[in-house]
Amino acid sequence: MAHRYARDTPQEKEEARLKRILDLIISTGIDIKGSQVLDIGAGTGSLSIPLAHMGAHVTALDFSDEMLKKLNKRADEENVTIQTVLKSWDTINPDEEGFRKKFDLVIASMTPAVRNPHDLSLMLEAAKGICYYSGWVHRKWDPSYYDLYKTLFHEEFKESPHGFYLPFMYLYLLGYRPQVSLLEDDWSNYETIDEYIETAAGFFSTTRQIDDQMKDRIREYITPHAQDGKYLARSQVITGMMVWDVREQNTKP
Repeated sequence: MAHRYARDTPQEKEEARLKRILDLIISTGIDIKGSQVLDIGAGTGSLSIPLAHMGAHVTALDFSDEMLKKLNKRADEENVTIQTVLKSWDTINPDEEGFRKKFDLVIASMTPAVRNPHDLSLMLEAAKGICYYSGWVHRKWDPSYYDLYKTLFHEEFKESPHGFYLPFMYLYLLGYRPQVSLLEDDWSNYETIDEYIETAAGFFSTTRQIDDQMKDRIREYITPHAQDGKYLARSQVITGMMVWDVREQNTKP
C-alpha cells in the first residue's frame, strides 16, 4: 500500500488535520521539543516528520520497508533526523528494544499495528507519559463501490463496525480516562483508473478474495464512468482521536 501514501493530499487539508492532532496532544501539557516520541505504524511520516521539525527525538516504527524508505527520503529532503525501526509492533519486546517506559509520547495513528489488547498493552509499556491513538468511527465509501459490489457479487455490501470504541472501553476498564475528539470530514479525490482499482479492491478485500481477474472486471466497470482517465471518488469519514496519560490511572474499584 506504500504507493497510495505517495499520492498528493491538498496542503490546506493536510495542515488542518495535523493541527487538530497536535492541538489534542499538546492539550495534555506535553512539551514536544526535546521529547522522546515513538510513532507506531509510522508509514511515510505524516506525523513523524512534523514532530521532528518541532524538536522531538522521533523513533518511527513500521513493518513496511517501502513505507520507511519514503519516510527516510522525505526526512533527508527536509533535513530532519528520525530513527527508523523495521519491525512489526506485535513482535516487539520492550526490554530487548530498550523501549520500556522510554517515550514521553507514543503514537498509534490510523494504523492496523495496534489492533488488540496485546498491542495496546505494548503501547502502555513503552510510554512514560502521553499516548495518542486514532481510528475509524465511521466511513462511508464512494457510492460506486457499493454499486460495483452489488454488480459483481449480486448482494449488498455489509458494513463492518469500526472499532474505535473498543480500545477506548479497554482503557477505561484499566482505569484511564482518555480525552476524545471526533473529526468529521468529506474526502474528494481524483483518482486514475489504476488508483481507483486498488482502492476499490481494498474495500472489497474486507469480505472477498480479490485477484487480477477481479481487478479486470473492476476496470471494465469504472472506465465508462471516468473522465479523461480519472474518476472523482467521494467518501464520508469520522475519525476518533484520543489521548491519555499513563501516569494517571484510577485503580480504585
